[in-house]
Amino acid sequence: MSDAVADQACNSLRERKKLATREAIHRTALRLVVERGPGRVTVNEICAEVGISPRTFFNYYPTKVAAAFDLLVADFTNDQRAAFLASGDNLLIDVCELLAASVGLPPDHAQVKAVLKEQPELGMDFWKQTVTRLRPLMELLQQRTGDLTVARVVFTIAVATVSAAMAFPDGSLDGTKERLLGEMRCIRDVLAELPD
Repeated sequence: MSDAVADQACNSLRERKKLATREAIHRTALRLVVERGPGRVTVNEICAEVGISPRTFFNYYPTKVAAAFDLLVADFTNDQRAAFLASGDNLLIDVCELLAASVGLPPDHAQVKAVLKEQPELGMDFWKQTVTRLRPLMELLQQRTGDLTVARVVFTIAVATVSAAMAFPDGSLDGTKERLLGEMRCIRDVLAELPD
């Protein structure tokens, strides 16, 4: 086996192990938060069940609530970044296409929604987690527009759009681009009613 093939196999195994650890932390945190509420769960308890150290936990998540939600990983490839930055098309449509191709929800999103319905006090934590996970989009918007104010406005629209799209009863982002565009059109229509 060549060194390059060995390195690739090692990286692949390492990535699978990291993904498995992340999923185990998420599943455990969500289950414990559902069973007891976030105030009655500690990071140490999550770590003990998963078999990891607190240091490892914090390599994956900043808080136990972030671990329970595990939402919206905006994971842009280098090709996606380059295409978005080079595009001269409509900025909002490009944002929808980028998010549709790169943002995913965990398979247990329906369970997360149920927790939020039962414990609405977690709503602000959910919102912060959503914004944090979409932060890479803000960086791209700043690079593309060169205008911090425009980047912030478009980022805010994108976060609101994704949040509205996630509220669909099926709990998925299937047909994401069209769903996101539909939510943006709704935002546009509401804003059109603002007086001058």
